[in-house]
Amino acid sequence: MKYKILFLGLSLFLHGLALALPCLLFNVVPTDSVGMSPSDPSDVYAMRGIELTFLGIIGLLFLQIPAIGWFANPLYWLCCTTFMMQRYRFSAIAGIAAVLIGFGGTFSAFWFNLPADSGGVSELALNNFLLGFWLWLAAPGLIALASSFRLSQLPGQLTPKSD
Repeated sequence: MKYKILFLGLSLFLHGLALALPCLLFNVVPTDSVGMSPSDPSDVYAMRGIELTFLGIIGLLFLQIPAIGWFANPLYWLCCTTFMMQRYRFSAIAGIAAVLIGFGGTFSAFWFNLPADSGGVSELALNNFLLGFWLWLAAPGLIALASSFRLSQLPGQLTPKSD
């Protein structure tokens, strides 16, 4: 019981840090560059985790492909809940799925620019992953790792039951 609270607390701490820290670095590029000077390379925007969480929901409503990574958030909470319920196999699967969906969906932003404003004047092009992004992925990864370790400690959980 003590290790569960320790791992859950550490994971929630990592998730909270990820929400507070910058996660993604975007270049702001004009959508129509005909007759305009090239965009300034110093025109960048570092988006914090809490902004990405809110804008990810909006991105899903407008069918933005990189917003698929937002689905890692409910999977993370499912992972935490099942971990505390001692359903370690399901918790490990949910944690691994959260990491894969979070990374894959966010990684797709390298190919799909996001709208930067409501007028369609500029777009956000993903440039770099920052510390908050890696902490965001580490939170469900830690729970998945703890669940897998706990599963390996329970010998009857790894083999199917025979009648």
